[in-house]
Amino acid sequence: MNEWTIALGALILVLAITAGALLSRMYFAPMADGPTDVGWCPAERRERLHAYSRYGRRCWTCRTFTPAGGTR
Repeated sequence: MNEWTIALGALILVLAITAGALLSRMYFAPMADGPTDVGWCPAERRERLHAYSRYGRRCWTCRTFTPAGGTR
């Protein structure tokens, strides 16, 4: 192996780790601009703790996202 191959492999590894970190942060992080309150979870069919934002709400238990204006 030459230096070019090693550098290219290291760059691909760093990019893959960065992409994985960003994607996991988007999935696991709570919605930043909303309060937390109890609401109806359509996936579990019961009241659960949710993080609210102007776009909708996300269940803290099952991570189901319900867009704003969704019905019970």
